[in-house]
Amino acid sequence: LVSGSYLGQDGILINSDFKRYNARVNIDRTLFDNFTVGITATGSKSDQNSVTTVEESNRTYQGRITNSLGYALRIAPVVPIYDETGGYNYHNPYETYNDMTSADGKNPNPISDMNNSVGQNINTSLLGNFYAQYIIIKGLTAKINVGTNFSNTTQNIFSPSTSVVGLLPRGYGGVGNKRYQSTQQEYTLSYAKQLNSNHSLDVLAGYTTQNTAIRYATTATAKFSNESLGVNNLYDGNAPDFPRTGGNDTWLHSVLGRVNYTLLGRYNLTATIRADESSKLAPGHRWGIFPSVGLSWNLSEEAFLVEAKPILPLLKLRLTYGSVGNQEIEDNLYASNYVAEKSGEGNNPITVYKKNRLGNPDLTWETTVQYNVGIDIGLWKDRLSFVADLYYKKTSDLLYNAPVDIATGFSSQMRNVGSVSNKGVEFAVNATIIETKDFRWTVSANIARNINKITDLGGVNRILTGSGIGMLSSSEMVLQTGESLNSFYGLVFDGVVQTGEDASNLPELSWKTGIPQPGDPKFADVEPNKRIDGYDRTIIGSVHPDFIYGLSTSATCRGWDLFAAFQGSQGNKVYNRLRRELETPTSSYNMSAALLDRWTEQNPSNTIPRISQDIRFSYLDSRFVEDASYLRLKNLTLGYTLPITIRTLPVKFRFFAMAQNLLTITKYKGYDPEVASGVDYGVYPTARTFSVGASITF
Repeated sequence: LVSGSYLGQDGILINSDFKRYNARVNIDRTLFDNFTVGITATGSKSDQNSVTTVEESNRTYQGRITNSLGYALRIAPVVPIYDETGGYNYHNPYETYNDMTSADGKNPNPISDMNNSVGQNINTSLLGNFYAQYIIIKGLTAKINVGTNFSNTTQNIFSPSTSVVGLLPRGYGGVGNKRYQSTQQEYTLSYAKQLNSNHSLDVLAGYTTQNTAIRYATTATAKFSNESLGVNNLYDGNAPDFPRTGGNDTWLHSVLGRVNYTLLGRYNLTATIRADESSKLAPGHRWGIFPSVGLSWNLSEEAFLVEAKPILPLLKLRLTYGSVGNQEIEDNLYASNYVAEKSGEGNNPITVYKKNRLGNPDLTWETTVQYNVGIDIGLWKDRLSFVADLYYKKTSDLLYNAPVDIATGFSSQMRNVGSVSNKGVEFAVNATIIETKDFRWTVSANIARNINKITDLGGVNRILTGSGIGMLSSSEMVLQTGESLNSFYGLVFDGVVQTGEDASNLPELSWKTGIPQPGDPKFADVEPNKRIDGYDRTIIGSVHPDFIYGLSTSATCRGWDLFAAFQGSQGNKVYNRLRRELETPTSSYNMSAALLDRWTEQNPSNTIPRISQDIRFSYLDSRFVEDASYLRLKNLTLGYTLPITIRTLPVKFRFFAMAQNLLTITKYKGYDPEVASGVDYGVYPTARTFSVGASITF
């Protein structure tokens, strides 16, 4: 599979290339009547070259990579990209920040960054699976299943001395390697028996174990005298960083059991129980027991609906209860951690150990209990089918990185905090519109609504997950009982002060002295004390949508196949932090064109305040928490299958072309409304990708 992607936004062109090669072998063999074995192996190699954004806090094997898009958006548009000789221009007279100016007076050039910085990821992986199944006696089967996942990733990065990252250190380069190995073993014993014409029983018991090992190593250096070889000549760097190595080993052990019972072919019972032990949780709290039970009734098999079979072949009612556990957190967070650091200057630095994490000896499972009622309907030989579900989920002992008392020396600690409820409805429909010998057309659609609410926070009403009041402070989000997870917390924008308005009756702004002036923003005085401050912040939106939906359709005709998939979200909010920065007046960087419509005496805008330095010290407000509803054409694939015969062996060759993220319809003002975290910092949006490929089946 070979693909190329690009982002064509506001004249910015970002090129990348991605290559992936896959090979798969699948063998099933019955050695004798009661014994069967199977082996599946999939190998792949991928190579991606692009300028990649990596969090500075991710100090494992990835290191640092330039975010050229962010600087391209902020650099003053009057600064030329090229100088009079045709080379890149590295002089920006409007740049006032010292960390963006080198000792010899050079400034970064974002286009040079994208063309000359290296962000290369090379990954090789092998997925393997082996199973052996033996029928001991009729109905009693023993099975062993062993799966492995080996992966090795190499990342090469190089930022020259003219880049954002490499500017001050006079070039920055590094190489990192990460080795991932996971092995899963499953041992099960199952028994199936048709007791008589009325009773059917299926029982399973088993034990599973999964072991994961991660090892990483990274090395980096700076201050290059010769940048021509980039990452291939790290020895040239005259300011090497100390190598970093590390790794983790984790395991998950499970004991499970399941019983399926059917009465009269239409009354069904499924009961399961599993006990899990996770090394990620604190000793003494590692075991969790999670039962479930499900009932279903095949009404379409009842005598009073037999005559309706041609029209109604399927009608089933379902009722389930179950609990599941969650332990998907970073490794070893139950333990305090110390890291080695170098102290001192010169040629004889000493190693010191610093505590960098506050452990929690009580860390245990997060548990979700769910109740569900559903109905399945099939009409006209299942050419039209419906599925509807109504559910309620209660999650307790939430695993959350919660703030702690500053006296601990840390800002947060992984804890089991409070509970959250989710209730909602899901509906899906599948239809075969046309079905003939040579042509088939199907359509599927779904819609779901979920209501999320925090019901308990461990004795407190509110936990702020963002802090500070500066423009570059962390995102202002809150956990508050009665509200949904990841709600935005800020001031409610109430327009702009106009000329002639009696400002003496307006509340003063805590970050600005004196009474508000014409052109200043106004905010709702939620805590009515004639003063706008942190106490006037309230819930101003949530990342949770009112509902999500999807639509897909496929058609086949004489070897040709066409598939299209749409997805959408309605009512979710995104904090457009990039827009907030670009609408903040500055003499050094680019500003949004929206400021051309700012308040002036000749243009009394009620949505965009006047240009003022005071706004940069305000709290987050509702202007920048935007409706991020969207409809996206997620996938469009066209393929052709050519069947041939080679020495009596039937072979199918399939060729396809695929496009992803072709079209997005949204009112969101940022680059991409599909922001998982709910906070848009201006990172690279989802790429439009075109792929071609081929497959062989025999």
